Amino acid sequence: MSSPFFSVVVPTYNRAGFIHKTIQSVLAQHFENFEVLIVDDGSTDNTQEIVQAIQDNRVHYFKKENAERAAARNFGISKSKGNYITFLDSDDLFLPNNLSTAYNFIQAHKPEVFHLGYKLVDAHTGKERLPERAYNINEQILKGNLLSCIGVFIRKEMALQNLFNETRALSELEDWELWIRLAARFRFMHSAEVTSLVVNHDSRSVMSVDIEKIKTKVQVFETLIKSDPVNQRVFGSRLKQTYASISTYAALHLAIAKAPRKEIFNYLWRGIRLNPAEVFKKRFLVIVKFAIGL
Repeated sequence: MSSPFFSVVVPTYNRAGFIHKTIQSVLAQHFENFEVLIVDDGSTDNTQEIVQAIQDNRVHYFKKENAERAAARNFGISKSKGNYITFLDSDDLFLPNNLSTAYNFIQAHKPEVFHLGYKLVDAHTGKERLPERAYNINEQILKGNLLSCIGVFIRKEMALQNLFNETRALSELEDWELWIRLAARFRFMHSAEVTSLVVNHDSRSVMSVDIEKIKTKVQVFETLIKSDPVNQRVFGSRLKQTYASISTYAALHLAIAKAPRKEIFNYLWRGIRLNPAEVFKKRFLVIVKFAIGL
């Protein structure tokens, strides 16, 4: 059997209620030369039983000790055999055109890294919306993480050289840190064609309410960005936009976690000082609303 062209890496942790549908969305692709690597990050539910019941030799299941999503994705990359790696969270969905669109894009542009469009869908209402429009990822990624892991494709050699940072304290920001690192090294190409769905549901883990963990996460992120010499050489003073965005990110999460107002506003004011355009982001009003208890 020839090597797969794509390796789809699916990290999962206790998503037994979602993962069958997720895998089926990959198996329904118009482009069929792929493998699916399910990396079970120490699930305690019946994820293994559900995955192993799927009879398709393109599906490969691995179970490892829990170490968070970055480590699971890196494990999948290490086991992959495809020319390009892409990622799919175990509660999200590929549309049937995902891999065929990616293949055609690769044939036309020969990219090292690129991103395809996606929609956000509410699991309860089915209502769909588009995220922020991507037009120049190499510049936009400095101002905030407009990407999802879904839709990102990386040539395998480059993925092996640019892994996710596995520092556990960084969890939830590990993808943004990697996108900035990649943008400093390559042209981060993009197609607006929608090929996947990010499913928002009640159990989706995106917000921490631990105040100290939020502050540590932000500090680790900023330290990693600053300590990368390629980031500094390529982006220079433009990284102020990143430090501003991570500051208002911290303010938002601290506000939701009901941190003391002084801490919230310290991060907020820092972000505005570094980049006054932060006041025009939607999160600015949300921060103020939460912080003053409206």
